[in-house]
Amino acid sequence: MKTLTAIISALLCMVFPAAHFSQEETSPMVFDAYECDFGEVEEAGGTLFYTFHFINGSTSPIRILRVSASCTCVSVSYPQGRLDGGQTGEISVAFNPARTFGEVVRMVDVFLSDGLPGVSLTLKASVKPSEYDIEDIYTVSLPDGVRITGTSQRFGYLAAGKMAERRIDVINASEKPVTLGTESDDAMSFLSVACPERLGPGEAGSLILRYTLPDAASSYGMHSDKVTLLVNGRPCNRFIEASCIGVEDFEGRKGPAPSLQVYPSRLEMKKSLLGRGYSGSVVIRNTGNGELRIRKVDLPDGVTADLPDGTVLKDGASRKVTFHSASAAFSSGFVTNDPVRPYKEIRTTSQ
Repeated sequence: MKTLTAIISALLCMVFPAAHFSQEETSPMVFDAYECDFGEVEEAGGTLFYTFHFINGSTSPIRILRVSASCTCVSVSYPQGRLDGGQTGEISVAFNPARTFGEVVRMVDVFLSDGLPGVSLTLKASVKPSEYDIEDIYTVSLPDGVRITGTSQRFGYLAAGKMAERRIDVINASEKPVTLGTESDDAMSFLSVACPERLGPGEAGSLILRYTLPDAASSYGMHSDKVTLLVNGRPCNRFIEASCIGVEDFEGRKGPAPSLQVYPSRLEMKKSLLGRGYSGSVVIRNTGNGELRIRKVDLPDGVTADLPDGTVLKDGASRKVTFHSASAAFSSGFVTNDPVRPYKEIRTTSQ
């Protein structure tokens, strides 16, 4: 039996070269490639397809819990059942380049059941835009003939001590020059916005949104910001909205990794007996192989939880966490040093 197992393992190694095994050391899923670069493609060229091949490199069965793409332009199909040790599988992706242009990067995150670490797959493409009218590209209309490509940017995860930039393109579609500006009421925001001060008739430019997070505890958690746009010195009725989730810097980190499990998956808030507010509890558990650190319990105003920031859970340890709130519905989350899912959102239900 041992001889047969060795032969199967050798054959699998021929299909999945050892050079790829080190890329995802903590996950039992071993892929023949972790990135697909479609190269230069036409925006109107239609949907593109690619299949990632993998094996369960462990001796225990695994099951894919879910797969999450970073954009609705990507759809994914994956095995639904159990995959035994040494069994192969495929994750097929479809990328629709419509309404994208330039250098495009999309992520596909694979989550495993039982708290096992998953993987992140990358799709890349250099999209050549199709010919459009100005209104098709710059879809949002502002006063005095100014148009922009959108009003929101989600940065996703951003490590404390790091900086990230996004852009929103702007054009002056009028026949007169315009001046632009921004203003924000939040002096403590980590977001800055740079924009061209002046655009001539037909001239285009970009609003550069930049999140800069300090290497400090204040960086952890959800950050949401609104910036007012000024056209010719007057506030317009459109805001620029941006958000990011401050997490730990996992770059280059190796070795044992913790994993956060929350049960139940939804926090059930019940009316208190005295009729004042709501309360509900979940149990958190470290199912990984290293210390789980609660960097922050991300709570909105009016919500409390009996879990202090900085709490540490050893391997296999668990703890009950109780929330109190004046409202039955709210959004909160745990920021941890779990490298697969450093921010675990807590959703609520009520009775």
